[in-house]
Amino acid sequence: MKILIVDDEPLARKRMLGLLQDDVMSEFNPEIIGEANNGEEGLSMALRLRPDVILLDIRMPGLDGLQVARHLSSMGESPPIIFT
Repeated sequence: MKILIVDDEPLARKRMLGLLQDDVMSEFNPEIIGEANNGEEGLSMALRLRPDVILLDIRMPGLDGLQVARHLSSMGESPPIIFT
């Protein structure tokens, strides 16, 4: 499962990485294909990398998580999104 993490807070991204590397998650074979620290970067990476799922922060400066989800949805390019 290819995962993209989008969060403006480095500690939150680190925490998500730790949770995904937990033994319980190993059966899903998570592969972190990228980390973005803002919505604009996350949108660009999602379009380029085609993740299977996006872990997306809702509140970020600039383009927030809801706006990213709307953009992806309107383009027909939206993988499942888990808001964090």
